[in-house]
Amino acid sequence: MDAEPGRRARAVLWLTLSAAAVGTVFLLQACLTSSPPAPPPPPVEKRLASPGALAPFFVALGSLEQRQAQHPVRIIQIGDSHTANDSFSGHLRELFQHRFAAAGRGWLPAGIPYKYYRPHMVSVTESGWRHFKPNDHEPGLAFGFDASDAESDPRDAVMALESTDPAGFDRFAVEYLTQPKGSAFTVQIDDATPARVSTAAAQPAIARFELPLEQPAHRVELRASGKPPVVLLGWTVERHDPGIIYENHGTIGATVELLAQMTPEAIAYELSVRQPALLVIAFGTNEGFADNLDLDRYADRFQSAVGSLRRQAPGVPVLILGPPDGNRVAKDCTAARCGSGGGDCTWQEPPKLAGVRDIERRVAADRGWAYWDWFAAMGGVCSVDRMASADPALAMPDHVHLSKAGYEGIADILFGDLLDAYSEWKARGPAS
Repeated sequence: MDAEPGRRARAVLWLTLSAAAVGTVFLLQACLTSSPPAPPPPPVEKRLASPGALAPFFVALGSLEQRQAQHPVRIIQIGDSHTANDSFSGHLRELFQHRFAAAGRGWLPAGIPYKYYRPHMVSVTESGWRHFKPNDHEPGLAFGFDASDAESDPRDAVMALESTDPAGFDRFAVEYLTQPKGSAFTVQIDDATPARVSTAAAQPAIARFELPLEQPAHRVELRASGKPPVVLLGWTVERHDPGIIYENHGTIGATVELLAQMTPEAIAYELSVRQPALLVIAFGTNEGFADNLDLDRYADRFQSAVGSLRRQAPGVPVLILGPPDGNRVAKDCTAARCGSGGGDCTWQEPPKLAGVRDIERRVAADRGWAYWDWFAAMGGVCSVDRMASADPALAMPDHVHLSKAGYEGIADILFGDLLDAYSEWKARGPAS
């Protein structure tokens, strides 16, 4: 259950930006003294384009709703820091699981891949592990959706995951790399006897170890202490019951080029194991802040990178989340409100960000992918400045990232748009 301050903050966001549920637009007047008023939010069909592309996902939701599903329905979101911050995806997970039943947390990167890692539904601790990303150029590594590997210190390395889900998990698995003369690690679930897993194999490869559980558990601990180091890609705590699993795989500072840096074999392996019902792709902010970005080249790269991923998941629908509003201001300035005409000392959107948004919308339409306009859902031009000035703040002072309440409010809007499209799909009948 959300805390009362969080509910109030999301209510402020909803009243400020949308309030479409009652057909009325409310403005937070106190925040608009120096900037243009927020335009009325566009109708759902203008925010969510090509909802028909999501029909296979809606079929999966329908199977859950009708209690005909035999397995979890998995959503995989891949993106930049907006995805790495689990406030947005975490609230979507909460909403989907409340509506269609819960099947646990799902796959996560092994250990703590970056300093401010705060995943929802679990707490993670570690010692004695090093983490690598694709640009570290370490030989022999493979990168899946998390674009991060954890390598053990040969002396002693331990990582532990505690599920905060009251229902716990009845399925645990870990993904690792095999190698000639590979060492071993142990897996301990709650207070059970640790199981030993050898990483030795004739050839390097991606492998998965799954430990059958006879009853729900809440804690797992991995230990490694041999040479050569153990390399882990990820682990999962989930349940076999039908329900929603919503995974977020975000990399801070990433662009869509990250998809091309992931190891094709690792991605193919992870897709075959996880069988997602929906791929959510959320890049564009970092590209839009690059003034030297070649937009024509970006169009080709975006189409190629997402298209390559889509080809490895035939039949799985894709939802593109366009980049949200983002502002910047010149250094050594006393920042003026967005839209106030203060020149370089005014918070304003970088010149390439709108072009990135347009390209992603166009590519999605050309390739038959659904597209959701995050920028429009926020309220358009200057919306991030209004959100940063709200009380409580709905965006961070950097005018790029949102606060927890801000991300949750945007997730409310996206979930509402998806559920509206799902309801319309049901009303038309599955044949449509």
